[in-house]
Amino acid sequence: TVKVNEFVPREVVDKLMKKANLVWQVILGLSRYGGLRTPSETLSLRWEDIDWEMNRMSIPEPKVEHHEGRGIRSCPIFPELRSILDEAFEIFGDKSEYVVAAPQYRAAANTAMGWKNSNLRTEMTRLLRRAGVSGWPRLFHSMRASRQTELQREFPLHVVCSWLGNSPRIAQQSYLLVTEDDFAKAAGVAKVMVEG
Repeated sequence: TVKVNEFVPREVVDKLMKKANLVWQVILGLSRYGGLRTPSETLSLRWEDIDWEMNRMSIPEPKVEHHEGRGIRSCPIFPELRSILDEAFEIFGDKSEYVVAAPQYRAAANTAMGWKNSNLRTEMTRLLRRAGVSGWPRLFHSMRASRQTELQREFPLHVVCSWLGNSPRIAQQSYLLVTEDDFAKAAGVAKVMVEG
């Protein structure tokens, strides 16, 4: 079976953010605007991994830590994510070691058999319903793929892959998406070419 991701527009994430509590705003922000793997990286990130001054995160990579030279990667704190993290730190920073202040999610997701989505998908489905938003395939993978697609428009592939912790081959095969904006841009170019 081919696993297909779908681009998740920022407007949709904004609707979810308005209905989400702060813990879920952090989960959504890290997944969609940070491009973190959810649940493993999102639930493993600690406040000590945040370098506020340098505007960077040192992201633990449980999924690939067994590969030589892997286990932690550096990624910018993108502007869309900064305000979410600032608010979460103000409220949870002295109460929780982890950025996602929800030990119940970590306990359910980090099993002896590895990381699993536990009830994050169930909670996400409830949030979608509360926000009046239709779901999409591969809820968390699609948000990560959406971020990779956006960043790819601004930065070289090798840079984006370094930040998000995948290879150019995997990015092209599994993460880079064709969006409605791509079609609109191409249609505009085609129209100019025909009229010109």
